[in-house]
Amino acid sequence: MEIYYNKILLKEKIAEWKAEGKKIGFVPTMGFLHQGHKKLIDESNKYNDVTVVSIFVNPAQFNNESDFINYPKNEESDLEICRLSEVDAVYMPDKEDIYDNGKIPDLQMKIPHLTKSLCATARPGHFEGVLLVISVLFHIVEPTNAYFGKKDYQQYLLIKEFVKYTNFNLVVNVVNTVRDEDGLALSSRNARLTYEQRTFAKNIPIAFQKVQEYLKTGGRNIQAVKRIFITTAITSDKLKLDYLEILDAKTLSSVPEVRGVVLIACAIFFGEVRLIDNIIVRV
Repeated sequence: MEIYYNKILLKEKIAEWKAEGKKIGFVPTMGFLHQGHKKLIDESNKYNDVTVVSIFVNPAQFNNESDFINYPKNEESDLEICRLSEVDAVYMPDKEDIYDNGKIPDLQMKIPHLTKSLCATARPGHFEGVLLVISVLFHIVEPTNAYFGKKDYQQYLLIKEFVKYTNFNLVVNVVNTVRDEDGLALSSRNARLTYEQRTFAKNIPIAFQKVQEYLKTGGRNIQAVKRIFITTAITSDKLKLDYLEILDAKTLSSVPEVRGVVLIACAIFFGEVRLIDNIIVRV
């Protein structure tokens, strides 16, 4: 495994691989890797000749400075996970290597029809920062395939649409959410939860399970779904629901009832820690 801190050196290596006709898989991350990231890497290894992982905490996508400062980091563990997962190259740039002179450019990329809900409205500017950095990374790595987790479902849809509009020659792949033993979706932010908050957090997958049980009985009412979820997941006044939305899973548009292929997504604050999760139901 080779580690690159400079995009020019990485691009030289990628040019070698491309000259050899190799397929390049790419897993962009912000570090503090866990088994969810490992699953993305495993998928890349399965379908590509080489796998590149980037580790960069992108300041452009944080609308809360405290969240950026406190984002967990563990370079040693990240590199060990990459080694054990047989990653070929890890790209660990600083801000100056990603953005010219380290200055975030005054450039906004938007896909309006996919940014009218969920994290796009809850975190203004977040996805503009995501699309900015992913564009830079795609130009550097020039992957054949890129891999993203279904937990960040809106991000996946946006990047897939972005790639289509901008004619990047790559395929955007989504990988199912990896969950802990109690069902909580794995997230780098889980490490910031206190013991009490972690106890509360396990109610999120339980709430989704109860919603699915309601749907299996033939229930389709959106307000009933929301009531079931909220009463199960928000069990303390120490928790704050950021959003709970029920949308068409392909377009993220509103739906009159739970019918067809539907995304049920939430964001909940546990103190200062914000967790997101979702399920897709077909009814």
